[in-house]
Amino acid sequence: EKTNRLPLHLKTFGQVFQEAGYKTAIAGKWHLGDFQTHPDQPNSHGFEEHCLWVQYWDGKRPSRYYGPHIIENGHYTAHPEEVFGPDYYSDFLIDFMERNQDGPFLAYFPMNLIHGPLIVPPKYKAFAESKYPDDLGKNERKAGHMTTYMDAIVGKMLDKLKELGLDENTLVIFTGDNGTGGNLTSRLGDLHLRGGKRTMNEAGTRVPFIARWLGKIPPGTRNPFFTLMDVMPTIASIADIPITHEIDGQNLAHNFLDKSGKDREQFFMAFEGGVYFVRDHRFRLHEDGRLYDVSVSTNKTRYNMNPLDPKLHPESRHELQKHLNTYMEIHQTDTSYSIVPFGTNGDNFKNAQDQKK
Repeated sequence: EKTNRLPLHLKTFGQVFQEAGYKTAIAGKWHLGDFQTHPDQPNSHGFEEHCLWVQYWDGKRPSRYYGPHIIENGHYTAHPEEVFGPDYYSDFLIDFMERNQDGPFLAYFPMNLIHGPLIVPPKYKAFAESKYPDDLGKNERKAGHMTTYMDAIVGKMLDKLKELGLDENTLVIFTGDNGTGGNLTSRLGDLHLRGGKRTMNEAGTRVPFIARWLGKIPPGTRNPFFTLMDVMPTIASIADIPITHEIDGQNLAHNFLDKSGKDREQFFMAFEGGVYFVRDHRFRLHEDGRLYDVSVSTNKTRYNMNPLDPKLHPESRHELQKHLNTYMEIHQTDTSYSIVPFGTNGDNFKNAQDQKK
Protein backbone atom coordinates (compact mmCIF):
# COMPACT_ATOMS: atom_id res chain seq x y z
CA GLU A 1 0.00 0.00 0.00
CA LYS A 2 1.34 3.40 -0.97
CA THR A 3 0.10 4.98 2.28
CA ASN A 4 1.78 2.43 4.50
CA ARG A 5 5.31 1.44 5.45
CA LEU A 6 7.20 -0.36 8.18
CA PRO A 7 7.42 2.23 11.00
CA LEU A 8 10.91 3.64 11.36
CA HIS A 9 11.04 3.20 15.12
CA LEU A 10 10.44 -0.58 14.96
CA LYS A 11 13.94 -2.04 14.93
CA THR A 12 14.64 -4.88 12.48
CA PHE A 13 17.26 -7.59 12.84
CA GLY A 14 19.06 -5.76 10.03
CA GLN A 15 19.50 -2.77 12.33
CA VAL A 16 20.51 -4.95 15.27
CA PHE A 17 23.31 -6.55 13.25
CA GLN A 18 24.30 -3.33 11.47
CA GLU A 19 24.74 -1.56 14.82
CA ALA A 20 26.95 -4.45 15.93
CA GLY A 21 29.33 -3.86 13.01
CA TYR A 22 27.96 -6.30 10.43
CA LYS A 23 27.69 -5.46 6.76
CA THR A 24 24.05 -6.03 5.81
CA ALA A 25 22.22 -6.71 2.55
CA ILE A 26 18.76 -7.81 1.45
CA ALA A 27 17.60 -9.15 -1.92
CA GLY A 28 14.28 -10.43 -3.26
CA LYS A 29 10.99 -9.26 -1.73
CA TRP A 30 10.25 -6.20 0.38
CA HIS A 31 6.45 -5.71 0.58
CA LEU A 32 6.75 -3.24 3.44
CA GLY A 33 5.99 -0.01 1.63
CA ASP A 34 5.95 1.69 -1.76
CA PHE A 35 9.41 2.69 -3.06
CA GLN A 36 8.18 5.70 -5.00
CA THR A 37 6.52 7.13 -1.89
CA HIS A 38 9.25 6.00 0.53
CA PRO A 39 12.56 5.91 -1.38
CA ASP A 40 14.56 5.64 1.87
CA GLN A 41 13.62 1.99 2.17
CA PRO A 42 15.27 -0.32 3.12
CA ASN A 43 18.42 1.58 4.13
CA SER A 44 16.53 3.22 6.99
CA HIS A 45 15.71 -0.24 8.32
CA GLY A 46 19.28 -1.47 8.65
CA PHE A 47 20.15 -2.87 5.23
CA GLU A 48 23.15 -1.09 3.78
CA GLU A 49 22.71 -2.74 0.37
CA HIS A 50 19.56 -3.90 -1.36
CA CYS A 51 18.32 -5.49 -4.58
CA LEU A 52 14.55 -5.77 -4.44
CA TRP A 53 11.64 -6.50 -6.74
CA VAL A 54 9.44 -3.44 -7.18
CA GLN A 55 5.96 -4.60 -6.27
CA TYR A 56 4.36 -1.49 -7.80
CA TRP A 57 5.72 1.29 -10.02
CA ASP A 58 3.66 4.03 -11.68
CA GLY A 59 0.53 2.17 -10.63
CA LYS A 60 1.54 -1.05 -12.39
CA ARG A 61 2.64 -4.41 -10.98
CA PRO A 62 5.62 -5.80 -12.91
CA SER A 63 6.69 -9.42 -12.83
CA ARG A 64 9.01 -10.63 -10.08
CA TYR A 65 10.35 -13.34 -12.39
CA TYR A 66 11.06 -12.68 -16.08
CA GLY A 67 11.95 -9.06 -16.81
CA PRO A 68 11.69 -7.90 -13.18
CA HIS A 69 11.62 -4.25 -12.19
CA ILE A 70 14.20 -3.82 -9.43
CA ILE A 71 15.41 -1.21 -6.96
CA GLU A 72 19.15 -1.83 -6.58
CA ASN A 73 20.87 0.37 -4.02
CA GLY A 74 18.45 3.18 -4.72
CA HIS A 75 18.42 2.88 -8.52
CA TYR A 76 15.32 1.71 -10.39
CA THR A 77 15.79 -0.58 -13.41
CA ALA A 78 13.20 -2.27 -15.63
CA HIS A 79 15.12 -5.34 -16.74
CA PRO A 80 14.50 -7.09 -20.09
CA GLU A 81 12.63 -10.40 -20.32
CA GLU A 82 15.81 -12.47 -20.56
CA VAL A 83 16.69 -11.55 -16.97
CA PHE A 84 15.26 -14.08 -14.50
CA GLY A 85 14.69 -12.34 -11.18
CA PRO A 86 15.70 -15.15 -8.77
CA ASP A 87 19.06 -15.48 -10.54
CA TYR A 88 19.63 -11.74 -10.37
CA TYR A 89 18.75 -11.48 -6.66
CA SER A 90 20.94 -14.44 -5.67
CA ASP A 91 23.88 -13.22 -7.76
CA PHE A 92 23.61 -9.86 -5.99
CA LEU A 93 23.94 -11.54 -2.59
CA ILE A 94 26.78 -13.76 -3.78
CA ASP A 95 28.66 -10.66 -4.91
CA PHE A 96 27.91 -9.05 -1.54
CA MET A 97 29.34 -12.08 0.29
CA GLU A 98 32.47 -12.09 -1.87
CA ARG A 99 33.10 -8.40 -1.20
CA ASN A 100 32.58 -8.78 2.55
CA GLN A 101 34.15 -12.18 3.16
CA ASP A 102 36.81 -10.78 5.50
CA GLY A 103 34.34 -9.37 8.03
CA PRO A 104 30.98 -10.26 9.57
CA PHE A 105 27.97 -9.94 7.29
CA LEU A 106 24.23 -10.55 7.29
CA ALA A 107 22.75 -11.57 3.93
CA TYR A 108 18.94 -11.74 3.99
CA PHE A 109 17.21 -13.41 1.03
CA PRO A 110 13.38 -13.22 1.21
CA MET A 111 12.92 -15.23 -2.00
CA ASN A 112 10.34 -14.66 -4.68
CA LEU A 113 10.46 -18.37 -5.46
CA ILE A 114 8.19 -20.22 -5.07
CA HIS A 115 5.55 -17.52 -4.66
CA GLY A 116 2.79 -17.26 -7.27
CA PRO A 117 2.19 -16.80 -10.08
CA LEU A 118 3.22 -20.30 -11.14
CA ILE A 119 5.85 -19.99 -13.87
CA VAL A 120 8.31 -22.19 -15.74
CA PRO A 121 11.91 -21.41 -14.68
CA PRO A 122 14.64 -21.32 -17.35
CA LYS A 123 16.48 -24.53 -16.31
CA TYR A 124 16.21 -27.91 -14.57
CA LYS A 125 12.83 -28.94 -16.02
CA ALA A 126 13.92 -32.45 -17.00
CA PHE A 127 15.56 -32.99 -13.63
CA ALA A 128 12.45 -31.79 -11.80
CA GLU A 129 10.15 -34.01 -13.87
CA SER A 130 12.33 -37.04 -13.15
CA LYS A 131 11.11 -36.85 -9.55
CA TYR A 132 7.38 -36.47 -10.27
CA PRO A 133 4.76 -39.20 -9.76
CA ASP A 134 2.85 -39.95 -12.96
CA ASP A 135 -0.42 -38.49 -11.69
CA LEU A 136 0.95 -35.12 -10.55
CA GLY A 137 -1.31 -32.21 -11.47
CA LYS A 138 -0.47 -29.33 -13.83
CA ASN A 139 -0.10 -26.74 -11.08
CA GLU A 140 1.94 -29.10 -8.95
CA ARG A 141 4.30 -29.81 -11.86
CA LYS A 142 5.04 -26.08 -12.20
CA ALA A 143 5.45 -25.69 -8.44
CA GLY A 144 7.78 -28.68 -8.38
CA HIS A 145 9.91 -27.10 -11.10
CA MET A 146 10.00 -23.83 -9.18
CA THR A 147 10.99 -25.66 -6.00
CA THR A 148 13.76 -27.48 -7.85
CA TYR A 149 15.07 -24.15 -9.13
CA MET A 150 14.89 -22.68 -5.63
CA ASP A 151 16.90 -25.63 -4.33
CA ALA A 152 19.53 -25.02 -6.99
CA ILE A 153 19.85 -21.37 -5.94
CA VAL A 154 20.25 -22.36 -2.30
CA GLY A 155 22.91 -24.87 -3.34
CA LYS A 156 24.71 -22.21 -5.37
CA MET A 157 24.89 -19.95 -2.33
CA LEU A 158 26.08 -22.75 -0.03
CA ASP A 159 28.75 -23.64 -2.59
CA LYS A 160 29.91 -20.03 -2.56
CA LEU A 161 30.24 -20.05 1.23
CA LYS A 162 32.37 -23.18 0.98
CA GLU A 163 34.48 -21.67 -1.81
CA LEU A 164 35.10 -18.59 0.36
CA GLY A 165 36.05 -20.79 3.32
CA LEU A 166 33.10 -19.49 5.34
CA ASP A 167 30.81 -22.52 5.54
CA GLU A 168 32.04 -23.44 9.05
CA ASN A 169 31.71 -19.85 10.27
CA THR A 170 28.27 -18.99 8.90
CA LEU A 171 24.81 -19.73 10.29
CA VAL A 172 22.39 -20.42 7.44
CA ILE A 173 18.63 -20.42 8.08
CA PHE A 174 15.98 -21.59 5.59
CA THR A 175 12.32 -21.12 6.44
CA GLY A 176 8.94 -19.95 5.10
CA ASP A 177 6.28 -17.49 6.20
CA ASN A 178 3.08 -19.47 5.55
CA GLY A 179 1.74 -22.69 4.13
CA THR A 180 1.38 -23.57 0.47
CA GLY A 181 -1.32 -21.86 -1.62
CA GLY A 182 -4.75 -23.44 -1.83
CA ASN A 183 -4.32 -24.08 -5.57
CA LEU A 184 -1.69 -26.74 -4.82
CA THR A 185 -1.86 -30.22 -3.33
CA SER A 186 1.34 -31.51 -1.75
CA ARG A 187 2.32 -35.15 -1.34
CA LEU A 188 3.36 -36.24 2.14
CA GLY A 189 3.81 -39.92 1.56
CA ASP A 190 0.34 -41.28 0.86
CA LEU A 191 -1.33 -38.09 2.14
CA HIS A 192 -2.52 -35.57 -0.44
CA LEU A 193 -2.54 -32.23 1.39
CA ARG A 194 -4.24 -29.15 0.00
CA GLY A 195 -2.33 -25.94 0.71
CA GLY A 196 -3.53 -23.86 3.64
CA LYS A 197 -2.14 -20.38 2.97
CA ARG A 198 -4.27 -17.68 4.64
CA THR A 199 -6.05 -20.27 6.77
CA MET A 200 -5.59 -20.87 10.48
CA ASN A 201 -5.02 -24.61 10.42
CA GLU A 202 -1.80 -26.64 10.50
CA ALA A 203 -1.41 -26.51 6.71
CA GLY A 204 -1.49 -22.72 6.84
CA THR A 205 0.63 -22.00 9.89
CA ARG A 206 3.21 -24.81 10.13
CA VAL A 207 6.31 -24.28 7.98
CA PRO A 208 9.80 -25.79 7.62
CA PHE A 209 12.65 -24.28 9.62
CA ILE A 210 16.18 -25.46 8.87
CA ALA A 211 19.28 -24.12 10.61
CA ARG A 212 22.75 -25.11 9.36
CA TRP A 213 26.08 -24.28 10.97
CA LEU A 214 28.75 -26.85 10.26
CA GLY A 215 30.54 -28.02 13.38
CA LYS A 216 28.23 -26.01 15.68
CA ILE A 217 24.65 -27.23 15.13
CA PRO A 218 24.34 -31.01 15.59
CA PRO A 219 22.33 -32.69 12.83
CA GLY A 220 18.87 -34.05 13.59
CA THR A 221 15.29 -32.94 14.17
CA ARG A 222 14.13 -30.76 17.06
CA ASN A 223 10.56 -30.78 18.35
CA PRO A 224 10.21 -27.58 20.46
CA PHE A 225 8.12 -24.65 19.22
CA PHE A 226 9.87 -21.95 17.22
CA THR A 227 8.15 -18.92 15.68
CA LEU A 228 9.50 -16.35 13.24
CA MET A 229 9.41 -13.66 15.92
CA ASP A 230 12.00 -15.75 17.80
CA VAL A 231 14.53 -15.35 14.98
CA MET A 232 15.88 -11.94 16.05
CA PRO A 233 16.67 -12.78 19.71
CA THR A 234 17.96 -16.23 18.78
CA ILE A 235 20.43 -15.23 16.08
CA ALA A 236 21.48 -12.15 18.06
CA SER A 237 22.28 -14.41 21.01
CA ILE A 238 24.33 -16.73 18.81
CA ALA A 239 26.26 -13.71 17.52
CA ASP A 240 26.72 -12.35 21.08
CA ILE A 241 24.74 -9.21 20.26
CA PRO A 242 22.66 -7.87 23.19
CA ILE A 243 19.01 -6.96 22.54
CA THR A 244 18.37 -3.72 24.42
CA HIS A 245 14.84 -2.92 23.26
CA GLU A 246 11.51 -4.56 24.07
CA ILE A 247 10.62 -7.52 21.83
CA ASP A 248 8.03 -10.29 21.78
CA GLY A 249 10.32 -13.07 20.59
CA GLN A 250 12.22 -15.54 22.76
CA ASN A 251 15.87 -16.57 22.60
CA LEU A 252 15.75 -20.24 21.64
CA ALA A 253 19.39 -20.66 20.64
CA HIS A 254 19.68 -23.75 22.85
CA ASN A 255 17.32 -25.53 20.42
CA PHE A 256 19.79 -24.91 17.60
CA LEU A 257 22.69 -26.25 19.64
CA ASP A 258 20.66 -29.17 21.04
CA LYS A 259 21.21 -28.03 24.63
CA SER A 260 18.86 -27.60 27.56
CA GLY A 261 17.14 -24.25 28.12
CA LYS A 262 13.81 -22.49 28.50
CA ASP A 263 11.52 -23.50 25.63
CA ARG A 264 8.49 -21.71 24.26
CA GLU A 265 5.36 -23.10 25.94
CA GLN A 266 2.71 -21.54 23.69
CA PHE A 267 2.47 -19.59 20.53
CA PHE A 268 -0.27 -17.31 19.27
CA MET A 269 -1.55 -16.67 15.79
CA ALA A 270 -3.70 -13.87 14.42
CA PHE A 271 -4.83 -12.89 10.96
CA GLU A 272 -6.22 -9.61 9.59
CA GLY A 273 -9.87 -9.19 10.45
CA GLY A 274 -9.73 -10.74 13.90
CA VAL A 275 -9.02 -14.47 13.64
CA TYR A 276 -7.05 -15.83 16.60
CA PHE A 277 -5.81 -19.04 18.14
CA VAL A 278 -3.39 -20.16 20.83
CA ARG A 279 -1.45 -23.40 20.68
CA ASP A 280 0.48 -25.43 23.24
CA HIS A 281 2.27 -28.71 22.67
CA ARG A 282 -0.96 -30.70 22.49
CA PHE A 283 -3.98 -28.45 21.95
CA ARG A 284 -5.00 -25.56 19.70
CA LEU A 285 -7.82 -23.28 20.90
CA HIS A 286 -9.56 -20.86 18.53
CA GLU A 287 -11.29 -17.66 19.60
CA ASP A 288 -14.70 -19.14 18.69
CA GLY A 289 -14.20 -21.94 21.21
CA ARG A 290 -13.10 -24.77 18.94
CA LEU A 291 -10.46 -26.98 20.57
CA TYR A 292 -8.25 -29.34 18.60
CA ASP A 293 -6.03 -32.15 19.81
CA VAL A 294 -2.99 -31.78 17.56
CA SER A 295 -1.81 -35.34 17.18
CA VAL A 296 1.67 -35.74 15.73
CA SER A 297 1.61 -39.51 15.36
CA THR A 298 1.22 -39.30 11.57
CA ASN A 299 0.85 -36.58 8.93
CA LYS A 300 -2.74 -37.71 8.38
CA THR A 301 -3.73 -37.21 12.02
CA ARG A 302 -1.84 -33.91 12.20
CA TYR A 303 -3.49 -32.28 9.22
CA ASN A 304 -6.97 -33.87 9.20
CA MET A 305 -8.37 -32.85 12.57
CA ASN A 306 -11.90 -32.23 13.82
CA PRO A 307 -12.90 -30.04 16.78
CA LEU A 308 -13.21 -31.89 20.07
CA ASP A 309 -16.40 -32.23 22.10
CA PRO A 310 -16.72 -28.94 24.09
CA LYS A 311 -17.02 -30.97 27.30
CA LEU A 312 -13.62 -32.59 26.91
CA HIS A 313 -10.37 -31.35 28.51
CA PRO A 314 -11.91 -28.51 30.56
CA GLU A 315 -8.66 -27.74 32.44
CA SER A 316 -6.60 -27.38 29.28
CA ARG A 317 -9.34 -25.35 27.62
CA HIS A 318 -9.54 -23.00 30.61
CA GLU A 319 -5.77 -22.49 30.76
CA LEU A 320 -5.47 -21.80 27.02
CA GLN A 321 -8.47 -19.46 27.15
CA LYS A 322 -6.71 -17.30 29.74
CA HIS A 323 -3.67 -16.96 27.48
CA LEU A 324 -5.84 -16.28 24.43
CA ASN A 325 -7.85 -13.59 26.24
CA THR A 326 -4.66 -11.79 27.23
CA TYR A 327 -3.38 -11.93 23.67
CA MET A 328 -6.64 -10.70 22.15
CA GLU A 329 -6.65 -7.69 24.50
CA ILE A 330 -3.52 -6.33 22.84
CA HIS A 331 -4.46 -3.25 20.83
CA GLN A 332 -2.49 -0.78 18.77
CA THR A 333 -1.26 1.97 21.05
CA ASP A 334 1.15 3.65 18.63
CA THR A 335 -0.95 5.73 16.20
CA SER A 336 2.02 7.13 14.27
CA TYR A 337 1.37 4.54 11.55
CA SER A 338 -1.63 2.83 10.01
CA ILE A 339 -2.39 -0.87 9.75
CA VAL A 340 -3.62 -1.84 6.30
CA PRO A 341 -5.48 -5.18 6.49
CA PHE A 342 -5.27 -7.79 3.74
CA GLY A 343 -9.03 -7.77 3.16
CA THR A 344 -12.05 -5.80 4.27
CA ASN A 345 -12.78 -8.28 7.05
CA GLY A 346 -11.80 -11.68 8.31
CA ASP A 347 -15.01 -13.56 7.50
CA ASN A 348 -13.60 -15.33 4.46
CA PHE A 349 -10.66 -16.56 6.53
CA LYS A 350 -12.89 -17.77 9.34
CA ASN A 351 -14.97 -19.76 6.90
CA ALA A 352 -11.93 -21.35 5.30
CA GLN A 353 -9.73 -21.93 8.30
CA ASP A 354 -10.66 -25.60 8.83
CA GLN A 355 -11.71 -26.76 5.42
CA LYS A 356 -11.14 -30.42 4.58
CA LYS A 357 -7.94 -31.04 2.64
